[in-house]
Amino acid sequence: MATIWENINLPPREKLKGVEVADCTVIGGGLAGIMIAAELERRGFGVVVLEADRVLSGATRGTTAKLTAQHGLIYSKLSQKISPMTARLYYDSNREGVEKIRRLVRERDIDCDFSDISTAVYGRDDDSAISREMRTLEMLRIEGEMIHPRDLPFEVKGAVEMKNQAQFHPLKFAGALSKNLKIYEKSPVVSLEDGKVTTPKGVVRTNYIICATHYPFLNIPGFYFLRQHQYRSYALALGTDKKPERAYLGIDDNLSIRSFDRGIIVGGMGHRTGYNQKGGCYMNLLATAKRYYPKAEVITCWSNQDVITHDGLPFIGRYSVFSPRMFVATGFNKWGMSLSAVASNIVPDLICGCENKYEKLYSPFRTHLKAAAVPFFEDAAHAVVGISRGMFSKREERCTHLGAKLQLNRDDGTLECPCHGSQFSCGGKVEFSPAVRDVREKK
Repeated sequence: MATIWENINLPPREKLKGVEVADCTVIGGGLAGIMIAAELERRGFGVVVLEADRVLSGATRGTTAKLTAQHGLIYSKLSQKISPMTARLYYDSNREGVEKIRRLVRERDIDCDFSDISTAVYGRDDDSAISREMRTLEMLRIEGEMIHPRDLPFEVKGAVEMKNQAQFHPLKFAGALSKNLKIYEKSPVVSLEDGKVTTPKGVVRTNYIICATHYPFLNIPGFYFLRQHQYRSYALALGTDKKPERAYLGIDDNLSIRSFDRGIIVGGMGHRTGYNQKGGCYMNLLATAKRYYPKAEVITCWSNQDVITHDGLPFIGRYSVFSPRMFVATGFNKWGMSLSAVASNIVPDLICGCENKYEKLYSPFRTHLKAAAVPFFEDAAHAVVGISRGMFSKREERCTHLGAKLQLNRDDGTLECPCHGSQFSCGGKVEFSPAVRDVREKK
């Protein structure tokens, strides 16, 4: 379904044909891939971007585009499960990510509906978690304020506000960055080797490879399919003049609310990908929105997919110890706007041999057993069940990634993998990785 961001016309790019030579090859034309490519080009590298479909046609088009360092209750969670130092570094990196996008908008004079706002997380039923987050911010010396907002259509127990955050039009922003980049569309990668990237009709010979494909499609090395899963959520764009002053996220009702030029975006009703056989997510979200905004007009609705890691931190860095010239940016845990900017600093620094103080924080080689153990076993259980069911299913019912049985998402009419989150159209075409082959495509 169309999102409110799809009101720009990006010129189509040609397919890769023949042999191309580049210093760096970025796989994936979403915000992360575009920002990494733009930064590498700024530093003097020759860059090629390969996109399987159209640029900005994946997860970036479905975002709510909150540009903030306030990611739910992340600071109390990281402080408790890993360390306060980890939480502080996470804040600093995301604050710098917000500022980088703000600076690029200003320096390049990008018309992308950028506006400075405050963001807030609220609690409706209980303010204990909100109070704990506020205490954590104070301990970490992160600027925040406990408030009781009056710009929401319902009462809340309390909220934590962060000022100097932002919201913008992600496709206008990324589209402006992509104008002068060498991009090939409709060029899915079919194989990777050291120094060589192959598409159906072409080859790129390259020194460095950056995998920015939302969810890595290469299983070995890296084993990212064992360390994260995917999560689908839903959004409504509503026409109304009752716009909140801030962008909000509820910790108990899981509602996301932000304004845009014609009204508000309300998001929520999420679930693990592959677990919506009954449907009703759009209807439930609409019923909730109409309860609070009864006169609002529905403009459009859509869903999006996010990659969730076990410890709550993305994987940004070298793809594996066995591939020192290959890099990855994935697992943004619903906060891809600021973290795409973070990745656009870390990956180029690693390629240039520069020290980056956040390299260890986001390293794919890190081990946080206390934070990751329970989610790892939960994901493993989903994988075992899904793949076992796939063994007794028809070929057209199996995911082309690892063979799990696909499930119908009744709201979107798509087929989804309950193991690792691959999504296919009702006709079997791949829409979200890690699968790279269509359901009916022969090996």
